[in-house]
Amino acid sequence: MLACVALFWFALHYTNEAVVRSIIENIQAIVSGSGNSGPLTSSIASIQGASVWFVFFSLVGVAVVFALLFSKYMLLPARNTLHYQKLFISNVAHELRTPLSVIKTSTEVALMDDGLPPTTKDVLGDIVRELDRISEIINNLLSLNTLNRPERMQLSNVSLSGIADTVIGRLDALARERNIELTFRKEGYDVVWGNATGLEQVVSNIIKNAINYTQKSSGGVVSILIRPDYRGSIIFSVSDNGIGISQKDLAHIFEPFYRADTSRVRNIRHGGSGLGLAIVSEIVRGHHGKISIESARTHGTTVSVSLPVGRTKEQQEERLSPPGVRSEMSIDFSHGRAEQTPPSASEEA
Repeated sequence: MLACVALFWFALHYTNEAVVRSIIENIQAIVSGSGNSGPLTSSIASIQGASVWFVFFSLVGVAVVFALLFSKYMLLPARNTLHYQKLFISNVAHELRTPLSVIKTSTEVALMDDGLPPTTKDVLGDIVRELDRISEIINNLLSLNTLNRPERMQLSNVSLSGIADTVIGRLDALARERNIELTFRKEGYDVVWGNATGLEQVVSNIIKNAINYTQKSSGGVVSILIRPDYRGSIIFSVSDNGIGISQKDLAHIFEPFYRADTSRVRNIRHGGSGLGLAIVSEIVRGHHGKISIESARTHGTTVSVSLPVGRTKEQQEERLSPPGVRSEMSIDFSHGRAEQTPPSASEEA
């Protein structure tokens, strides 16, 4: 405020002095007979215009300086709080891993005793499953904490179908347990530019969600497709004929810890942490890809992820994010179906 007042005072003082000086010069020219009053009007107009531009650019400069000082000092507590929050989550998650591993190992050793009563075995089995769930939540927290710095990801050419084969082999037992058929089809080129570990999480979380939210023993089918896109991307899509996602839930499914209410639906595997799709969204964002979800209640869901195609040796030396990249989000609820696209990268025209 003081800077603005001083600026306006200086501009007013300068303008008044310049106008007075111009009037005096004009009067002297008239008295001496070497001029007339015509140039006085244009001279004053010129002084006023220069003053307006001076005030404008000065205000812009003051605003920029104020914004820089505000972002550096006023937002410092918020940045420190976020930093310590991430550090706390990371430390707690790492500290919990060791005792959970000890408890799980001891429980699994106890389960190897053939003399245990069936009831005790069931209880110990439930404990192991809950420990696995807690471990998954901890791993997801660590992943989400790490993904806040996507620039740390090491990128290279990765075969997406190879990752899909590995994940499908790992989740095949879960699908067979729920009597759900897994199908996988690859069409053409499948190499993407990305981080293998991060993309494995993307593929695993999406396929696992499709299995969990398809009713058990209901003729469920989860179809996985990898194909090139005409726009120079590789599309990874997972379709199921499960319970679908409501419009209300679809707008929030990428939020951490958000879980849709499926308590009234039978034969659905509950117990997720609500972090899976949040992690998927962050990883796809870090790859400058695009994720979209199309769903209808009781008719299933299709999740599609678009990732940048693999690079040649010359292209690998370029930056992953070219100039003119902007984020987009769109939601379409037309015709009773819904499609949401979280932040993705597209090139300015």
